[in-house]
Amino acid sequence: MSSTPVAPGLKDAFAHRWRTAGFGSQSRLMSGVIALVFFVFVHAFAYVEVGARLSLVALALIPVAGYVLVRGWAYWSIPWLVVGIAFAFAVTAGPFYFL
Repeated sequence: MSSTPVAPGLKDAFAHRWRTAGFGSQSRLMSGVIALVFFVFVHAFAYVEVGARLSLVALALIPVAGYVLVRGWAYWSIPWLVVGIAFAFAVTAGPFYFL
């Protein structure tokens, strides 16, 4: 049991984890989120310029991957983190495999 009560909501869990986590943990999370934002632009460009329809699927699923990643980090849940990282990799790199 944690000595600091945390409400079960994602916002409160994230705020608590952000305050208690070290700089290294925060920077890894921010790097992952920035990479996902970068891939939004990459997939938008791939759809507009190349016509890759799978990039539309990636554009729809990148926010889901970001949610899973942030949820895993906020609740410090290793299974959610592993699924979030794998899902983010599959969503961002997968459409380029089929080009």
